[in-house]
Order: sequence, then structure tokens, then C-alpha cells
Amino acid sequence: MTANLDYAYDQYLKTHESRAVPAILHFKEKLKSPAFAFGRFTVPAFYKAYFVTPKQQHLLKRAASAFSQILNKTARLYFEEAQMRPRFRLSPEAKELVKIDPGYSQHVVFSRFDALLEGESLKLLEFNCDAPAGAAYADQLESAFLSEELIWPFAGEHHLAASERVQAVLSALLSVYEEFGGYETPQIAIVDWRHARTASELEYMKSHFESKGYKTTIADPRELQHKGGKLYHKGFRVHLVYRCVAFDELLERIDEVQDFLRAYKDKAVCVVNPLRSRLASSKSIFSLLTTPECDRFFTENENAMKRQHLPWTRCLSDAEDFYGHRKVFLIDFLKDEKETVVLKPSGSSHGARRVLIGRETPDGDWNMAVDRALKEEDWVIQEQVAVPAMTVPDVVNQKLELAYKKYNFNLLVCGGKYAGGFVRLSDESVINVATGGGLMPALWSDVAPDDRA
Repeated sequence: MTANLDYAYDQYLKTHESRAVPAILHFKEKLKSPAFAFGRFTVPAFYKAYFVTPKQQHLLKRAASAFSQILNKTARLYFEEAQMRPRFRLSPEAKELVKIDPGYSQHVVFSRFDALLEGESLKLLEFNCDAPAGAAYADQLESAFLSEELIWPFAGEHHLAASERVQAVLSALLSVYEEFGGYETPQIAIVDWRHARTASELEYMKSHFESKGYKTTIADPRELQHKGGKLYHKGFRVHLVYRCVAFDELLERIDEVQDFLRAYKDKAVCVVNPLRSRLASSKSIFSLLTTPECDRFFTENENAMKRQHLPWTRCLSDAEDFYGHRKVFLIDFLKDEKETVVLKPSGSSHGARRVLIGRETPDGDWNMAVDRALKEEDWVIQEQVAVPAMTVPDVVNQKLELAYKKYNFNLLVCGGKYAGGFVRLSDESVINVATGGGLMPALWSDVAPDDRA
């Protein structure tokens, strides 16, 4: 159990409190460097990691592989099963973008699965398959944590192993580029808006790619030029794009990014993730994946994984089909089942801002939200899964204190493989780093608890 190593770490800090207190304070100062900037803020973090057991590591690898296949298959349904297209809820403009063939087979290369992991129970709550972030922040936090002198004896004793999340991103990029037909050593553009809050993460990735011998630029998509059948950024020839700008944001500024889109359409450049990855990123996908009528599209093993790891979910616009085509039944259901469900917008770009947990929402607010959601219809209702909590160390009045935070686990998936993870923590059940929380790298131990005696 993770709890064993978690408890052992807390006890280790208590035993070394006189060293832990100044170490924690110094660590907080270290995090104020530009490397940990998120817009104008510093990524909040704690003097701790989330400790993944060998059994959990095996579970995470299995889930990453299985759901990567499931999501690619789900995206393919859009093209292969015409009757399924309405379920993806795409605007006419979005349909045109996902139509573009990226020049390689995978519809989803990079994903981040936002999950709840407690012991060996894993529930996946959201798939971010569009432009997932976090790999570089997690690598840097992990490096900062493991470089702490106080941590070395504990890390050595428990065989804590680091992940190479950013290297996994690069490896997947190169693999896709090869399938695309790229034969030159690629020059890479990391593409996001000029003033993206994750600029420090992009800089870290650029320096890592270049350390491996790949010339790299960070480019705003509006600055890309398509000329002579090639793509350029300020005179820098681009063979391979690592897309960090979200699909919906490109759509909003479509007139400003025409050169980029033309180069993509003409296969003048390899773009990863492809724009088709948007098909697997909407929360409405969970409705399709948890509807028994859709099991026929998946293998027996895939259906077993879906049943085990996905909470029951329905789109409100579909849900009337399950309640006798009568909206009154659906309203009654949402109000009667308030204690067991969560209401969230289905779009991939809302984040946690408008997620409502029934049992934590006053009745009046819930009823208003239900009425609004039924009018807008672009919402999903999902079975609530209990949010686990863990302890984090802090210094209060020059003394070590352990506070409880709720957390979710984020699996990074690159090219169908688990590429490490990180944990987001919060004081709230809707995990939001900004609300008294933080980020924590997931470190795994290659020794089972029973072998540590």
C-alpha cells in the first residue's frame, strides 16, 4: 500500500524535525525560481512526493495501455460509424479540422488521464487528449525533491526511482515523425500562444530536446509561415510540431493561424497531437464508453477495463433517452440522486471551474445548476467517486505540521505507454491547484513493501 511508504516518510520527517523545518523553508524558496513559474505565480508544491508501489505501477501501466487503445478506437468511430458522429458534438468548423489527415495512424499520441488512485482502486474521471500539460513541471519538481540532501537516505533505503516524462514525450514525437515519413533529423517547434502561462514548462522542454541534439524553437502559431511547401518560424525550418495550444483556442482564432493549418493539411509538417485528438478529449466520451450499447465496438478485455475504471456518465442531451424521453424524469433523477452524482460541462477547456459535486452543493444552487444545464445541454452527469486525502508537511511557527489535502492522480501517457505521473492537491473535492493546493511528482519504488524489512 502507498500508505505504508507515505506513513514512513512522515515519520522520517518527524524523526529529523530539526533538519526538516529549515529544509522545507529552503525548498519553498527554491521553488520561486523562474523554472516553476505558472504565469505570474509559482507552481505550489510540497516537500513530499506521492509514492507509487510496484502493484500500483503495474496497474497504471495496464490502464495507460488499454485506455490509449480505447481512446484511439473511439476517435476512429467518428470516421467509421456515421451514426456515432452526433455523439461527438462538433461544430461545423471543428468538423473541418478533425477531417484533416495528419499523415500517421494514431489519433491520440499524448494524453493525461485525470484519476483517483487509492490503494489498488483506480477511477479515471477525465481524459485530456488534446494538449495535455504537466510533464516538465513534474520532472523539475521531482529533480528538486530528489536533490534535497535530507531526502537521500530515505530515497536510497526505499529504492525510489525517478521518471523521465519529458524524454518520453520526445521519444513519442520522434516515433510518430518516423511513421509520418520524416527522414531528416527533425527541427522541432513547440507551439503555444506567446504569453502562455506554461512558458517555463515550454522552455524546459526546449532545453531538453536540444540537449538530445534536436534544434528547437518555441513558436506562437500566428508566427508560423507556410511557403514553398515548408513551414517556418522566423526563418527556422520546422519539420515537427509539438502542439501545446488547445484545439478550441485554435478554432477561436482560426483566421490568425491559417499558415499553420495549411501546412498541416498539406503535410508540410508533422503535428503531434493531431487535431483529431480533440475527438477523444470531450467529457461526453465517457457517456459513449459507459453505455452498454456501445460495448460492441470494443474487445472483451477493453469492456472489462471500462467497467472497472470508468464511473457511469451520461450527457444530459442524451440522457432523456434513458428516462423515457421525458425531461421531467431526468429533472427528478438529478434532484433525487443529488448525493451521488457530479455535474460538469462536457467541453475540454473549462477545467474544474464549473464542476458541481451534488452532496457538497446547497439544494438551491444545485437546482439552479440543473435547470441551466438542461437548457444548455452541453453538460454531463457522472457518478461521484470519493476523493482520497493524504498528508503533506508544512512549517507553522517553526514547527513541522502535517496537513490533510485531497488529491487526484494524473497519468501521463505517451504513444500508448505510461510515462510517469503527478498528483494535484487541494483543500476542495474539485481538485484545483489554485485553491490551497499544489503539485507533487509521483515517485515509484521498485521494491515491494514486504521486501523492505
